[in-house]
Amino acid sequence: MATILVVDDEPDVRELVAAVLTEAGHAVLTAQDGAEAIELIDRTPAIELVFTDLVMPRMDGIELGDMARARRPNIKILYTTGYMDFARSKNGNGAVHGPILAKPYRPSQLMAEIKTLLA
Repeated sequence: MATILVVDDEPDVRELVAAVLTEAGHAVLTAQDGAEAIELIDRTPAIELVFTDLVMPRMDGIELGDMARARRPNIKILYTTGYMDFARSKNGNGAVHGPILAKPYRPSQLMAEIKTLLA
């Protein structure tokens, strides 16, 4: 299974996603924002996939994706957001590096997206 970094500023969401992914057999790291996520990416070469919220304080998911890809061009990125209009506007500029999963989502939808990205 893969090592996945979950990034979300909402602790309940972050913990729920981590639990779902751990139960599925993945190794899971979590970060509350983009800055913390970049630190983890820098010191954890095993991270294969970043699952990040798009709208967060300090550094949004787009900036995180850009920085993660600059450091590790092959890292997979899956975004999530409750603000699909924001996501579509960013995606129209080619700014995102992976699919966007709309909130709210079911654990089965999350797992399907991750399976596709890691295939």
